[in-house]
Amino acid sequence: MRLAFATILAITLSSCGGPSKPMTPAERGRIVYMTNCVVCHNADPNLPGSQGPPIAGSSRELVYDRVMFLKYPPGYTPKRTTHAMRALPQLKDRIDDLVAFLAEAAKQK
Repeated sequence: MRLAFATILAITLSSCGGPSKPMTPAERGRIVYMTNCVVCHNADPNLPGSQGPPIAGSSRELVYDRVMFLKYPPGYTPKRTTHAMRALPQLKDRIDDLVAFLAEAAKQK
């Protein structure tokens, strides 16, 4: 049993060696989205969620205004009239990553 565990551990550690490839902004944004947004939005941002509308391809201005201040950019017409969303100011430094993920998702349509 110990030999089997030691073998598995050795294989695992050897396959994890070396520097890892840095994540792209879209990959980091996917983590942000899956951690914070899928509660209301669909896991596929091209589709409507339980409470939130589809948001794939949303502009940086829209994402920033909604996430930080719960407002809409001037001239923007909301897709839904609910007010369920809450501000997530802790994501301030992840807005660009989130926008990159949403842009990639829009290409997958």
